[in-house]
Amino acid sequence: MGIQFFSTFQHSHYVELAISKLKENEVVNIYAVPLDNRSIDMKLIDTMHGTDGTSLVDIGLILAMMGGTIGVSRGFVLYWGPVFWGLIGAASGFTIGFLYDFTKNLIKRKKIRTAKTKKGEVILIVQCTNEQSQFVEQTLWGNLALGVAKTRMQTLQLETDS
Repeated sequence: MGIQFFSTFQHSHYVELAISKLKENEVVNIYAVPLDNRSIDMKLIDTMHGTDGTSLVDIGLILAMMGGTIGVSRGFVLYWGPVFWGLIGAASGFTIGFLYDFTKNLIKRKKIRTAKTKKGEVILIVQCTNEQSQFVEQTLWGNLALGVAKTRMQTLQLETDS
């Protein structure tokens, strides 16, 4: 029977140190898997099946209501009347709010795109004997593993008919 360790590391030199220390002590069944980072692409228009939490019309609708109210109240003294000035105020308020949200989201997308330089994590899978398990666990934790899981491997014994 053997032991299998699963551990995660930040992508750094500590992973290499852990692997080299394990190999020096005759632990040879080591498998490292680098994980890819999530690609964060914000969509400008949300769909019915998914949303990223950004909206381009929230501030636009608030400013449309405010602009429409001001347009209606000022329209009583202006030439075209309250209905037309209310529509003009609502349309201009919505346009200003939409353009504000649009530029804010474009700047936010650019910042997120430039912040993706962070390297991902690495999963390290180590198979060892029962005698080596204490050393392997100490080595993984000593090299700044984010998490370590230990499982027992059971060998299957096949029955042969003779």
